[in-house]
Amino acid sequence: MERRQKPTKILYIFLAVILTLTIVPLATVSWKLIGIGREAMRLNERAEQLRSVMLVANELQTYIGGYRHQVTGLTRALEATGGVEAFLKQSETVRNQHLEKFLDDDPNLILLGIVPHSTDQATTQLIARWNTNKIAAHEVGRTVGEAVQAVKQRPDQMYVGKPQYIPSSNELTLVLACPLYGQAVSPTYQPEIIVAVVSLEPIFNLVNVTSSSGNYAHDTLLRNGSRVVFLVDQRGRVLAHPDRALAYRQTDLTNWGIVAKWLETISLEVSAPLAEPFEIDLGSERLSMLGSCATALIAPDIPLGVMAVINEKAAYSSVTTMIWQATALTLITALIAASVGLLLAYRITSPITAVAAGARAIAAGDFSRRITVRSRSEIGQLADDFNTMAEHIQRYINDLRFAVNENRELFLGTVKALAEAIDGKDPYTRGHSERVKMYAVLMAEHMGLSQEEIEDIRVAALLHDVGKIGIEDRILKKPAALTEEEYTIMKTHPEKGAKIMAEIPQMKKYIPGMYYHHECLDGRGYPLGLKGDQIPLMARIISVADTFDAMTTNRPYQRAMPTEVAVQKIWSFAGTRYDPNVVAALESALKAGKLDEVIQGYQVALAAGKAGYAP
Repeated sequence: MERRQKPTKILYIFLAVILTLTIVPLATVSWKLIGIGREAMRLNERAEQLRSVMLVANELQTYIGGYRHQVTGLTRALEATGGVEAFLKQSETVRNQHLEKFLDDDPNLILLGIVPHSTDQATTQLIARWNTNKIAAHEVGRTVGEAVQAVKQRPDQMYVGKPQYIPSSNELTLVLACPLYGQAVSPTYQPEIIVAVVSLEPIFNLVNVTSSSGNYAHDTLLRNGSRVVFLVDQRGRVLAHPDRALAYRQTDLTNWGIVAKWLETISLEVSAPLAEPFEIDLGSERLSMLGSCATALIAPDIPLGVMAVINEKAAYSSVTTMIWQATALTLITALIAASVGLLLAYRITSPITAVAAGARAIAAGDFSRRITVRSRSEIGQLADDFNTMAEHIQRYINDLRFAVNENRELFLGTVKALAEAIDGKDPYTRGHSERVKMYAVLMAEHMGLSQEEIEDIRVAALLHDVGKIGIEDRILKKPAALTEEEYTIMKTHPEKGAKIMAEIPQMKKYIPGMYYHHECLDGRGYPLGLKGDQIPLMARIISVADTFDAMTTNRPYQRAMPTEVAVQKIWSFAGTRYDPNVVAALESALKAGKLDEVIQGYQVALAAGKAGYAP
């Protein structure tokens, strides 16, 4: 009779299961993790690039805008003191002292001058002082000449020139010229002009700071995976770059995909920042790049492109290597597990009914189940191992529950920090969102809502004013009543907040409380003019809490009301603005003394100068 190979059969089955359930899935997951990791890095790099280009674009516009206001202010000051004629009546020494003081006060101001009016367009007199270390005397006329001629042709507007280099100092500059208004204009009349030459050297410094390497050689930056930020003009030529040689030569980069894309967008008058991959040739190499761009509009007809690029392969190589190492370690672990399984398979010879039954119970989620096998053989050891595994799993489940609670507290802490950051933009409303949350939760509890509904209201109340992050500070912090135009802008904050949170799927359930908390029962609210039950209950509760906090805290336009007065005033609008059931819940919470802690906390913070507005 042929001998049965039962142990061998079990061995093969066991090894097949081990290989199928460990090595194959691990290999598949590892490949997916590589792709996910690379895509995550790409998205993170794209976000960092967009942040960098927007930062440089905004700084450039602010920098040029500041000098435009400065030159305009100087022009208006001259007009107010008698114009250039009064200035020219002073001695040459006094005039020069006035001009040199501006140069001394501002190291980025290279030249400041005045062009008196004349009826002779063929000649131009320039009274100016300049930094001789940055511009030579023979370069002055050529540098400001175009600006003067432009103002002669259009004496009704300020001139902002295109960035240009001064040969003697290799410094990138910008020329501004502003005519004095209130003068008669004729074909032969030359207006009085204030002209200034401004250094763009701070923009070079900003480009260097936002680039992610200390080595500024162009080829090296691209090959080593550093983020490179630079400026180009309307022709795609480099104006500012960490490698100054490219800027001095005004290197043409129109063959770079991101530069060509930017040139295409400005031709279509589209100024939104964008990011996309492209390829370039660097010597004999073909590099895959990720680029982003934004537009800095320094004048209505002079856009500059802010670019950020990175060599994707070089930037991600180290992380890819780490992923491969982790994958290799996982595979080695799987092989070790298979080897251990091979040894254990030789020991499996006794009945496994009890073990299987216990394993099925554990698999079904009964982690309190323990396996009892009266044997000193390997099956007994296997039973002990199963029991140990069950204990570990039970402990891990408990740890997981703890982690879930901890993550929830972290989430609420993050939401609270965001709300405090928004409230912090306006010193009059500091702590407002936290108090609104407390009032809303208390009202929801008095209305008998479920714990899940209360938790949703807690988060939505904290975030109800998140849209104010998109409202200008001049409106938020205005100490007086808002104009109609400003109020219209302020009323957009619910929509702005909803749009911000709509980008996060997990936050969508809180949007109704944020979006509709300024709606009124009679349909006179905003943003949609909803009526009655069309307004979600969450929003109706937050609306009352928001109003109650506004009435019981100091604001620039009113003193804090006593709580009883505030509740009675809210009752006067019940049925028109506010849900009577919600107002009743507020009054019930107040009478029960549950609002005292919130109000006392505010009063303590107010006394310490940390909340609201203290007159």
